[in-house]
Amino acid sequence: MLRRIFLLLLLLALFGCASMSETQCQVADWQRVGLQDGAIGMAESHLADYVKDCAKVGVTPDAVAYRKGWDAGILRFCTPANGWREGTQGRHQADAVCRAQSGYERFTYYLSAGLQFHRTGEQIRANNHEMRRLQSLLDTTTKDEEKKQLRFELQQLDWEQFRLRNLINQQRLLAP
Repeated sequence: MLRRIFLLLLLLALFGCASMSETQCQVADWQRVGLQDGAIGMAESHLADYVKDCAKVGVTPDAVAYRKGWDAGILRFCTPANGWREGTQGRHQADAVCRAQSGYERFTYYLSAGLQFHRTGEQIRANNHEMRRLQSLLDTTTKDEEKKQLRFELQQLDWEQFRLRNLINQQRLLAP
């Protein structure tokens, strides 16, 4: 269910749509909306978008109910598992929504570990790209000195990849 909500919100963000339609504004269970927003790590300030969109149709969101739901939802989001997931996807901004929540220390620990895992994976991918580029140059060059230098660079990158693969395997063990 949370995945569906996340995908819906992602689509809305991508296409620049209003946060809520007229019908949604009129029938919204604001506590449930807040719960869903909190559970996916959306900032509480998102309520301002609802206020703006719903004002166009004469509806005022129930801020107290929204906050009550959001408070419950954000507790579901600010967990070690979600910290790890957000980090491994490179989303460091999740730190801000959990900062004042109980369990923040554990969330941020796993967020940081996940971000390190993400950066290591990015470096592995960048090195793979560079190795393909160097191999292509090696395949086309005819000069012995250039070939020697390219082989040396490839060997250095191969050692670096070995080190990074070991590191990422160790980092993977940090997952909650």
